[in-house]
Amino acid sequence: MLLAPMFLAAAIGQACPAPPSRFGPPPCAAANVPGCVPGYRRLVDARGRVTYACDPAYGAVTAGPEPLAAPGAPPVYAPPQPSYVPPPAPSYQSHYAGPLAPPRREGRGQVGIVLMPGGATLDRGASSDGAGAVAMELRGWRGGARLRFDFEYTRFTRAAEVGMKYDFGDGPVRPFLALGIGGARFERDDLDRDWHPSGSISGGLDLYLDRDFFVTFEAKQRAFTHDTPSGLEASAIHQTSFFVGAGFYF
Repeated sequence: MLLAPMFLAAAIGQACPAPPSRFGPPPCAAANVPGCVPGYRRLVDARGRVTYACDPAYGAVTAGPEPLAAPGAPPVYAPPQPSYVPPPAPSYQSHYAGPLAPPRREGRGQVGIVLMPGGATLDRGASSDGAGAVAMELRGWRGGARLRFDFEYTRFTRAAEVGMKYDFGDGPVRPFLALGIGGARFERDDLDRDWHPSGSISGGLDLYLDRDFFVTFEAKQRAFTHDTPSGLEASAIHQTSFFVGAGFYF
């Protein structure tokens, strides 16, 4: 039982237990170990009495490392809070208000009507009179080419032709050139009043006030044919016409 304090002290890291009193036997005296056990040293006082004391140097050398501190409680895990906020769900409210309207046409009109009052001279100015013409023009989505059907009227002539007209440029002012072939006849008793082939060439200027509306200025020269014993021949009579009019496309 006396060794129990020593082993208890060694278990808790103390080198040797202190004796119960200064002059009492050391804890290992009952084991009858000369010089006691390691960790004690023998002391003799001035009167020759022997005592045993704990050797502090032995405890400093043999003392083991400090026991590790018991780990604390594990930290409580807190899940991270999301920083992304989802957008609100889309609304599927119906906006239907009836049947769909047809798409608006963004291009230009393709069919045009041109009305052109003016004047004409026949046989190189030998006679002159008022004149009038009406034309229908067909054009594409872009470009200056037009297919042209026109009818021209004066007191002395009638002419119906089909031809090509070409506008140069795409701005508000567009010069043009036109060629036509068809049929014509005279309304004078001294000339052949049957319909015969004819041809014309004209030039002028279209002034567009809007994408589909324009004012036109045109000068036209027409040649006629007539019957001869050997067949149709070009006539020496020509017609020169001048027109100022307006047209629109739809």
